[in-house]
Amino acid sequence: MTTSAISLNPNITTNATGTFSATTYGMVQGIAMDDPNIRNSLAGGVLASTETLPMWGGVVIGEYLNLADEANGLGNNIERAANQAGATGMTVYNQLNNAITTPQSNAPAVPSGGTVNFYRFGSHARIAVQCDPALVSLNTGLINQQVSWDYVNQKLIAYNATPGAFPCKILNVIATGCMIVQYNSGTGFVTWNFNGACALIEI
Repeated sequence: MTTSAISLNPNITTNATGTFSATTYGMVQGIAMDDPNIRNSLAGGVLASTETLPMWGGVVIGEYLNLADEANGLGNNIERAANQAGATGMTVYNQLNNAITTPQSNAPAVPSGGTVNFYRFGSHARIAVQCDPALVSLNTGLINQQVSWDYVNQKLIAYNATPGAFPCKILNVIATGCMIVQYNSGTGFVTWNFNGACALIEI
């Protein structure tokens, strides 16, 4: 006696295209990658009263001696770097528990007088930063390709002799699907753009 059967090869079973799938491939601006060798290099400082914008992760900063606050354990004064000569490190969101979010301003930010966390150049921290989507062309190239930093828009760009070479290694570039910070000068809101471009760099 024979019975009916259904032929099935589970190795080729798949879902219909576009259903039950979501990509998690991307990066978040200002997040430093976990690294047990680097984590103790995380530093903190006080956002200077001269800053006119709140501070968020993935911004190139200058660190200035502040002996008064250093005595209280708050760290040195932190300001946005205006050029490569004044750049000493980069802010990160890691362990930044005092950053402020609101329903209208959903990206964490710190006002003047607040403390910010950062890694100094030479720490070898790997940080996701906002970048020009065109930098995806660097993929497949050497990690020591020259790039520059746009100090106005706070993002990594193609090499330009005016700002000069930014001291980093390029570990990856993702042109879409990353979370990047947007600042609205009219409202003062700091929000997420969920479809931006990020580069993973080592500083």
